[in-house]
Amino acid sequence: MPRFYFNFHCDKFEATDVVGEFCRTPADARFEAMRAARRIVRQRLLEQDFTHMGWIEVEDEAHRPVLKVPLSAVAF
Repeated sequence: MPRFYFNFHCDKFEATDVVGEFCRTPADARFEAMRAARRIVRQRLLEQDFTHMGWIEVEDEAHRPVLKVPLSAVAF
């Protein structure tokens, strides 16, 4: 099963996923990225520090970008 990495980028900081997560397909990785984006948006709303300018970049095992999920995709 391939490993995907979910890196978070926004205007204030970046968080690089060094562990990754096993996903069966790229579609499963997209689902996980959307779920992570919802968690980030929820947390930032609770902290009253929300900006929709961030995104999650998904990389494959070779650390090549395969997907970019903007936070605005789950904010509404």
